[in-house]
Amino acid sequence: MYFELKDATAEILAQSRRHDALCDLPLQLIASQDEAYDIQAAAQDALGFDRKGYAIVGANEALQRTLCLTSPVYSEIPASSFFSNTRDFRLPPGTIGVQCEFVFTMLRSYPDVDEDIDLDSARTAILSCRPAIGLLGRRTRSSFAGNNAAIADFGLHVATLCGDHVPTASLAELACLEVTTFLFKETVVSGKASSIMNDPVNAVVWLARQLAAKGRRLEPNDVVATGSCTTILQVLPGQHVAADFGPLGQVDCVFR
Repeated sequence: MYFELKDATAEILAQSRRHDALCDLPLQLIASQDEAYDIQAAAQDALGFDRKGYAIVGANEALQRTLCLTSPVYSEIPASSFFSNTRDFRLPPGTIGVQCEFVFTMLRSYPDVDEDIDLDSARTAILSCRPAIGLLGRRTRSSFAGNNAAIADFGLHVATLCGDHVPTASLAELACLEVTTFLFKETVVSGKASSIMNDPVNAVVWLARQLAAKGRRLEPNDVVATGSCTTILQVLPGQHVAADFGPLGQVDCVFR
């Protein structure tokens, strides 16, 4: 994709997200990951909302295969797409499905100058943890087209629906949790928190390394949505989805 088309591509993606519409952009022509993230950043600027933090998609290999990715991808979360205790949400066109994930809120800048980016240091940088349902979708009519297309299309992020903060959550024990998803109170999918990069906190580690490579870092009060610990659940209007995170509580939503 030629450089002069980046701004136009970003504007079309922003308009499509703002108006819950689909477009016909050939995102498969994006030549590199750097170009894809440049388009994503320009689209976020064109969207015009404050940013809440970051969402990760494809945190395990099974989900990568489902979404035709070869690695995890991330996007910034617009403030307009981040919700706390929302129990009702309208599905936009292009919806792929929902994923059960953890949302961390950062206590401090991470990493500090000369700080190692690893599991132990990440735990000291996290303020709290919340259970969440992440909604994935596309802004284009074409089906999955690889990492670069997914990155440019807001990392496939649509919305993050969070439950309550759990400041006393033991970050060292998160990997042992099991998460169960219910559709109309019937168990449909379950998964282990450890399927997220062996430990959900490793999602913060991975993201911090990605940002550090671009000269950036996580800041206080940034949120990090880890990506799913279960398979993606397709949802339809009128369905009620609930996810049980054990000691972290539940989060649920009726989609319309």
